Amino acid sequence: MYVIAREINGKTEILKDTTSPSYKIFLDQSSAETFAKKLNVHTHSSKKWHVMETSSK
Repeated sequence: MYVIAREINGKTEILKDTTSPSYKIFLDQSSAETFAKKLNVHTHSSKKWHVMETSSK
């Protein structure tokens, strides 16, 4: 499973699901990368989102 994250001021921020307080989880890397690319179109270059694999599978 995968999440989308970014580094801001040395801290990792993980994207949350808009319909709940939990993290947005992707089952495959490809869909996570596609979503991150869409987010990064509207994001400052120093705060880009990237895909991280979660430790629980």
